[in-house]
Amino acid sequence: MSEFFKQLIAQLSAIWQKLSLQQKIITVSLVAFTLLGMIGLLMWSQTGGKKEAGFKVLYSDLEVERAADVTEALQKANYKYKLENNGRTVLVEAKHLYEIRMNLAREGLPGSTGWGYELFDKTNLGMTDYVQKINARRALEGELQRTIEGLEEVKSARVHIVIPEPTIFLDAQKDAKASVVIKCVPGRQLGKEQIRGITNLVSSSVDGLKPQNISVVDFNGKLLNNPFGDDDLALASSRNMELQQTVEKYLENKSNQILTNILGPSKAYVKIACDLDFDKVEKTMEKYDPESRVIRSEERIDETVKNAPDGDNQKERSLTNYEIDKTVQRIVQEVGNIKRITISVAVDGRYEIGSDKKPVFVARTAEEMQNIEDLVKNAVGYDLTRGDQITVSSIKFDNELLRGEQLEIQKREQWDKYMQIAKYVLAFFIAAGFLLFLRYLTKTVAEAMNPPIPALEKLGFEEPVVEEVPEDLKRSSEILERVEMLTREEPVNIAAIIRLWLSENVASGKKKK
Repeated sequence: MSEFFKQLIAQLSAIWQKLSLQQKIITVSLVAFTLLGMIGLLMWSQTGGKKEAGFKVLYSDLEVERAADVTEALQKANYKYKLENNGRTVLVEAKHLYEIRMNLAREGLPGSTGWGYELFDKTNLGMTDYVQKINARRALEGELQRTIEGLEEVKSARVHIVIPEPTIFLDAQKDAKASVVIKCVPGRQLGKEQIRGITNLVSSSVDGLKPQNISVVDFNGKLLNNPFGDDDLALASSRNMELQQTVEKYLENKSNQILTNILGPSKAYVKIACDLDFDKVEKTMEKYDPESRVIRSEERIDETVKNAPDGDNQKERSLTNYEIDKTVQRIVQEVGNIKRITISVAVDGRYEIGSDKKPVFVARTAEEMQNIEDLVKNAVGYDLTRGDQITVSSIKFDNELLRGEQLEIQKREQWDKYMQIAKYVLAFFIAAGFLLFLRYLTKTVAEAMNPPIPALEKLGFEEPVVEEVPEDLKRSSEILERVEMLTREEPVNIAAIIRLWLSENVASGKKKK
């Protein structure tokens, strides 16, 4: 094996000596870059190992109470930990991270700050009725808190419930009340439907709790669900305004959708103002039809008098009661009916390329405007008898900002496209250069390992000088050729002759002795 290494070193040394200065620089650079890459990879792996062996985040952005419970459990279990972010982030050793999480989860940490119905898991025989009621309310608050915190937008919540003591006097009985404090996830917020859902959730979970007696507040102290308090008039006005905005937005979406499909995006805008009737009216109407009579009852009386002084008399009387047709109607008019609609439609014209290659505005024709007006009327339910109004105008939109943004986007996309092509071209040239370098390096190494055989130097004479061979050499060569020929043709005889020569040499040697 040592001989192999000696030969290898000798060959490498010979190859290095035969390389030119440029080839030596290229080879040294390639080896240096390879070694640097391997060293960097090794250092990166070692850094990753150190990071793995260091501390990792166990829980982040904890409440102070929860962080205190977690650190207390870690101290009891003799785990090393660190605190960051003002004690709200707990870090532990990376090798014990998942083990610690499992152990803390087994102990219910870092659970919610509120307690649920697990308060009643342990039976306390000495508990009074008052403490039992307090624990029942705490458990209910904790369960509601956990349910609300389960929402995606809610980070933490607190629930406070006030349940008055029952009394036999109905006039003195007070309603239950509740307050919900919510902290949302950064960048998220609760919508009106979600706030209404939380309100109904709490009211449905507490007996005798009405939705209007629930206050939903964020951590900044802003009231979310009932901004008008006990002002019923202001609350009704707010609801009416919300209903009006909902109706207007619904009709606008219908109109804009149909115009967008026909004219294209950002070519027409529709704004609608609705006048809604919020008066709740109940009417009772009675109508009589004098032309229609029906006999209700009839009475006839016949009287006959005989042997009277003036002779016999006979009287007849009749009484007929008629009933006239009567119609009774009770009409209840619901809140929110549309009294009147005012529609405004702005339509952008067409743009044609002028002689200077710039877009020129061309207004819509009267027929097009009439078609657009008819479409909008049918979409919103236009009623002329109701006093509805509509205005459709062809106006040149100021789209300079939009065009500037579109040009900027096009330039950016074109630049990104060019950069992508440049990346591919650069990668192609780098790959081609690397292949050419490998080819050159391989060729150089092959030439160095297999040097060409030097050619024989030509003599200065044009024709070689032939020297004359002596006669004795000619004779010996002829004899050798004949012996070689005889050896091939008669090998047996030649072998016998050689044995005879050998025996004669041996005999002559003995005589000399």
